[in-house]
Amino acid sequence: MTQESTRTLVTFLLDRTGSMEAIRDDTIGGFNAYLDGLKGNGEAKIDFTLIQFDSVSLDKICVAVPVAQVAKLTRETYQPRASTPLIDAAVKTINAVEASLLSAPAAKVVICIQTDGQENSSTEHTWGELNALVKEKSAKGWQFNFMGVGIDAYDQGARMGIAPAATMAYDHSDPAAVRAAFAGSAESTRRYVVGAAPTTAYAPEEKAAAGDRFGDVVRKVKRGLKRAIVDDINL
Repeated sequence: MTQESTRTLVTFLLDRTGSMEAIRDDTIGGFNAYLDGLKGNGEAKIDFTLIQFDSVSLDKICVAVPVAQVAKLTRETYQPRASTPLIDAAVKTINAVEASLLSAPAAKVVICIQTDGQENSSTEHTWGELNALVKEKSAKGWQFNFMGVGIDAYDQGARMGIAPAATMAYDHSDPAAVRAAFAGSAESTRRYVVGAAPTTAYAPEEKAAAGDRFGDVVRKVKRGLKRAIVDDINL
């Protein structure tokens, strides 16, 4: 089999803004659990890219490195600062991934975006541009996940064009929930990579373990009034 028929490229865009300082150690531990989850037992060929963003810079920590060789985060390699140019960071990351595929094709592409705050400092791109770009790549089979910590991730994820099923709002006040959120993201990606799932959508129990209280609201709304009435009469 050719390289492009087996290779998966996973890119993680990690918020490094100042507000993440309050959960710095939990984020480091969670991200390292994410790496362990992706590594699994080595059954999937994953090349991994980590990009950290804030309003000072967008930094490539590692680019297309075999996941087994990726170094874990430490307090030295993760130092929160500045504000949140989420739109600019996401657009630039997606464009960089697309450019990289010209020289190193991949059968599967996964991009996971994590933040604890609302967009507040982008200057080069708009929500509309990002939404159109995510939808364009999703139509080509790319998988997008959005992890929002301490916020209604579903509102912001929708603005980006990321499906509710691939969105998680996790609890910043509970270290176990933070770790579960990252571990669940790794597992959803691993399932997709090995062919056990058609997408990187989160399982309900993964959202529950992450303390996702917004996801329940979304699911109830999507069920609609008719389903709610049926539930009420099934005594």
